[in-house]
Amino acid sequence: RAPLQSREVVSTRGGCRDCARARVQGAGPVAEPVMGSQKLPRSCLGRAADRLRWSCRGSSGSAEATDGPPSGGAGGGQQWRVALIALFSALGSMLFGLDIGYIGPIIESESFRVDVAHIAADEKISSAVEGLIVSLFSLGAICTSFPVVSSFFLDAWGRKASIGLGSGVFIVANCIQGTACSIPRLLVGRFVAGMSVGLLSSVIVLYQSEVAPASMRGALSTLYQLGITFGILIAAYIDQLLVDRPDGWRHVMGIICIPAALLIVGMPFMPQSPRWLVQVGRDQEALEVLRTIRSEEEATQEFADIQLEHKLTVVAGVPRWSELFQGRVAQLIVLGIALQLLQQLVGMNAFMYFGPKIFESIGFSKNVFTTINNFINFISTFPAIILADRVGRRSLMLWSAIGMTASCAVMGVMGLLFVQEVVNAQGETALQVTSPTGGWVIAVSIFFFVFNFAYGFGPIVWVYCAEIFPFRYSARAVGICTMANWVGNFMIAQFTPMLLEGIQFNTFFVFGFFALLGVFLSAWLPETKEVPLENVQKLFDGRAWFCRTAKSAEAYAAEASLGPMRRPIVGGH
Repeated sequence: RAPLQSREVVSTRGGCRDCARARVQGAGPVAEPVMGSQKLPRSCLGRAADRLRWSCRGSSGSAEATDGPPSGGAGGGQQWRVALIALFSALGSMLFGLDIGYIGPIIESESFRVDVAHIAADEKISSAVEGLIVSLFSLGAICTSFPVVSSFFLDAWGRKASIGLGSGVFIVANCIQGTACSIPRLLVGRFVAGMSVGLLSSVIVLYQSEVAPASMRGALSTLYQLGITFGILIAAYIDQLLVDRPDGWRHVMGIICIPAALLIVGMPFMPQSPRWLVQVGRDQEALEVLRTIRSEEEATQEFADIQLEHKLTVVAGVPRWSELFQGRVAQLIVLGIALQLLQQLVGMNAFMYFGPKIFESIGFSKNVFTTINNFINFISTFPAIILADRVGRRSLMLWSAIGMTASCAVMGVMGLLFVQEVVNAQGETALQVTSPTGGWVIAVSIFFFVFNFAYGFGPIVWVYCAEIFPFRYSARAVGICTMANWVGNFMIAQFTPMLLEGIQFNTFFVFGFFALLGVFLSAWLPETKEVPLENVQKLFDGRAWFCRTAKSAEAYAAEASLGPMRRPIVGGH
C-alpha cells in the first residue's frame, strides 16, 4: 500500500501551505481536481484526498482507473457469474425459510404432540408453550446477530467462512430437534438453530451486496428474501407429504438439512468478498476476485475505490463502539432498526408461523391454504428482483406498505363482523367464522397482504440495510439492524398466539398500525438504486430529522495528513 507521507495540512480551518501561499501572493483560483465522479474544491481537503486517490491508482496498476464516473456494470459473462454466486449464497436464507415454514404444521401434528409434548393426539398445546417453541428460535438468532458476536465472525473469519459455519451449526441443531423426545430437548435444538440462522442473516445479504455491481445490487440483494420465501414454500410441501405420518416430523428435520450441506460443500468454491480481502490486507487477491466478476476496466476502477475507502478507514483507526452512536452513523442505525422492526411488526410471520391456526379458524383446510399462501409469498418476490433496479427501492416499499395497511384493515373489520369465539367438543375455546363470504374475504385479504409484503417490505428492507452504512461501520451496523429484526421476530412469535386468544381478529388492527407507520417511513426514504455504496449515505443530507453529518472522503484524507495526534471525530460533530 502507498504510504501517507504528506504533512502539508496544518489545520482543517486554515488550509494547506500551498493554499496559504497562493492567498498571500494574490493568486487566482486554483483548478479543481476530480475525485471519482465528484469535483472537489482545491483546498487542503481536496489535496489530501487527491494524494490518496493517486496512491490507489498506482497500486491498482492503472492511471485511468478512477477517471470518470463508475459505470457500476459488468460484462455479460461476469453478470451471470455474480448472479450465480448470489443465488447460491441465498441457500443460507433458504434455511431461515425452511424453519419458518415447517414449524407451524409440526406443532399442530398429532405425532409431535404424542412424541414430544406427551399429550393426547386430540389435545392442544398451550399458547404459551407454542409461542415459546417458535420464539426461542428468535432468541438464538438475537445472540449471534448481536453486533459484538456477528462482527467478530464477519471481520475476523470473513463472509465465506461465516456462511459455512452457520450452515454447520444448522445441521447440528436439526439433529438435536429431530431426536427430541421432550419439550426441553426440542427447545435446545430450536435455540441452536436460531443461532445458526442469526449469523447467516447477518452475513448473506452483506456478502451479496459486496460482490454485486451497483447496477445489479438491488436485484441480487433481494435474492436473500427469495431464498426465505422458497424455503417456506418447500417446507410447506414437505410438511404436507410427511407431517401426518408416524415420525414424519422427524424426517422433515433431516430433509431440511440438505441446503446447509450444499453450502458447506460449495462455499469453498465461491469468491471472497473483495472488500473484506482489502480490509485484511490481501489486496492482490481482491483485484483478482474483481477481475472474475467485473470487466477489466470496472475491476480496476472499483478496486481503486475500495482501496481509497479502506485507507481512509485505516487512517481513522479501529472504530470504537461509541462511534456507532454519534452523528450520521447513529441516525442511520436508528433508521435501520426502525426498518427491521417494522418488517416484523406488520405481522407477516404471524401468517407464516401460525397460518394453520388462522386458516382453520376461518373454516379452511389449514395445510392446503397454508401451502397456497406460501406459494403466493414465493411468486410475489420475483417483482422485487425485476423492479428493484428499475422502479427503485422506495416505490416498492411505499406501495407495499399501503397494500398491507389496507389488507389489515379489511381483516380486522371482517373479524369484528363475522368471527366469534366458541367452545369446541373438547371444551376448549376456538375462533369460528359465521359467514362463508366473510371467511373468503379474510382469506383473500391474507393473500393480498402476503403479496404486498413479498415484493416490497420483505426484500427491500434488507437491501436498504446493506446499502446505507459506511464501509467502516458496515459489519457492526448490519449486525445491530439484524438483531433488531430478530427482536421483532421474537415478539411476533411469542405474542401472536396470545393476541389471537385474547383480542381475536382485532390483532390485525395492531399489525395495520405498524403497516401505516411503514407508509410514512417509506415515503420519507431516499432512492438508492444505481448509487455506488460509497455515496449512499450522502443521499440523506437535507432529509427531515437528518442533519448534514455525512463525513466526506476528503475530510478523512485531511485528517490523515495531520498524523496520529489528531483523532477524527466521527459523524461530523
